[in-house]
Amino acid sequence: MRPNIARLTAAAMMWAFCLSPLSAQEAASPPLVKQLNNGNWLPQSEAETLRDELYYQRAVHAYMTMLPALNTIGMRDGSEAAFGKGYNVLPIWKDRMDSRTWIPTPNGDVIYSLTFLDLKETGPLVVAAPPNVIGMFTDLFQRTLTDVGAIGPDRARGGLYLLLPPDYDGEIPQGYFAFKSKTYNTMLFFRTVMGRGATAPDPKQAVALAEQTRIYPLWALEKDTKPMQFPNGSGKRIQMMYPVDNAFWTKLKGFVDYEPVAAIDPELRGVLASIGIVKGQPFNPNAKQQELLKKAVETAPKMILATRQLGRPDGRELYYKDRQYVNQWAGATSEWLQSSYLDVDQRAGFFQIAYSSAPAMVMHTLGAGSKYPNTVRDSKGEFLNGSNTYKLRLPPNAPAALFWAVTLYNITDGTMVETPQLMPSINSLNEAVAKNADGSIELWFGPSKPANAPDTNFIQTVNARNFIAAVRLYGTGVEFFDQSWKPDDVVKVN
Repeated sequence: MRPNIARLTAAAMMWAFCLSPLSAQEAASPPLVKQLNNGNWLPQSEAETLRDELYYQRAVHAYMTMLPALNTIGMRDGSEAAFGKGYNVLPIWKDRMDSRTWIPTPNGDVIYSLTFLDLKETGPLVVAAPPNVIGMFTDLFQRTLTDVGAIGPDRARGGLYLLLPPDYDGEIPQGYFAFKSKTYNTMLFFRTVMGRGATAPDPKQAVALAEQTRIYPLWALEKDTKPMQFPNGSGKRIQMMYPVDNAFWTKLKGFVDYEPVAAIDPELRGVLASIGIVKGQPFNPNAKQQELLKKAVETAPKMILATRQLGRPDGRELYYKDRQYVNQWAGATSEWLQSSYLDVDQRAGFFQIAYSSAPAMVMHTLGAGSKYPNTVRDSKGEFLNGSNTYKLRLPPNAPAALFWAVTLYNITDGTMVETPQLMPSINSLNEAVAKNADGSIELWFGPSKPANAPDTNFIQTVNARNFIAAVRLYGTGVEFFDQSWKPDDVVKVN
C-alpha cells in the first residue's frame, strides 16, 4: 500500500470514530434540545394534554379581556327582553332602581335612563340630551365616546349628540357634538338627580327631565321619526347580567361576527381565533373543547374574585393610607391606563361588579364629577359579613355638592343586596336621615335593626353573605381630593 493511501485510510477511520453514537451523545446540545425531550417530539398523550391546557388558558384570557363587552351584551339583551328594541325605546326606572333589577352596581339614588343603540340598523343617530344630565355614551366594549353633562361638551346645558357608526365616511353637519363609535352597538346611560324630600327623595322632576330625551336618525324626516317610548323599569324582576355558562361564548361569537374587525385589536383576535372564534367562520367546539370552555367560564370569575380579594401588591387601589376604602381604577385613567401599561386585571375586576367607566369618574373635577370609594373590609381588616352588625360614620359636611349616598352590594357581581327592604341604600336627598349634633351621620348595616338605630339610617344585610359598602359623592369637592374629609371605616359592633 502506498504511504499516501495509508494516511487517508487512517484519517477516515479516525473520522468514523468521532462520529460514533457515543461521541454524538456526549457532544454539547442547545438548551432547548435538552429541555424538550432531548430534541424529540413529545409523546402523543402529553402533546394532546398540553394542547388542551393551552386552549383552556386562552379561554380564561379571552373571558377576562372580553368581559367589558359581555357585561354590556348582558345588559342589552336583558333590557330588550323586558322592554323591546328600537332607537326610540328608552327605559327609565321612574320609581328608582332597586334590588329586583339584576345589574352590576346600580345606583338607586338617581333616576336611570339606559338603552342600547344599533348604528348598523339605523345609521347615524342624534340624541337630544336634556340639561343637567350626568351621563355618557360608550361603545359595546364600554370605551367611552364622551361624557354628557357638566363634564361633557354640553357643560350641563343639554345639546345634540351625533353618534356615527364606525364605517361612516360622509359629511358631518354642523351644530352637533359628533362622535364616531368603534362598534355599531352603543350604550346610552343617563342619570338625573332627584329632588329632596321630607321622608324620601322625590323622583318626579328627575323623571320629567329624563323624558325630554329625544333620539332619531340623522337623515330621517320628522314625520317619519318614531315617537319616543319611556317604559318604566321599576318594580320588575329584570335580569341584565352577563352569562355564567357557555352562552358567554356564543354571545361573544355573535359580537365578533356583527362588529367591525377593527373593534378588537389583532392580538386579542388571535387569542379568540385560538379557541375557534373567528369572524365569519363557524364556531363548532368539539366535546372536549366545550368542556374546557365551561371550565374557563366557571374558573375565570373565581380568578378575578381572587385578585379583588387579595388586593394589589403595590397598594395602588387604596384611597387612603389609614382606611380600607378602595378605588376601582387604582389610580389609572378611566380606560385603565397606568403610566406604562394597560391594567388588565384591574379592568377585569371592575367589570365583574360594575359597568360604565367615564373620565368624570376618575378626573379630579371640582363640584362636577363623582367619586366612589368602597370597602369590603371593616376597621380591623376583616371582610364585611351580613351576619354581623356594623356602623359607618360619615363626618360632617361631605364634599358632595349634589348629594352623597351609601349602598350595599353583593361582592360577586355587584348586584344590590336583596332583602325585604329592597332598597339597600341611604342618601342625603332624604331629609329624614338622622344626624348627630355635630352634623355627622351614623349608618347601620346588619341582618336586623339595632334598637338604637333610626329606621332611616339602617340597611338590612343577608345572613352569612359578604357584601360591599360603597360611598358615592356627586359633585365632589376639594376636601375629598386633599383628603381633609374622609369617611370613617366601617366598624363591627357585635
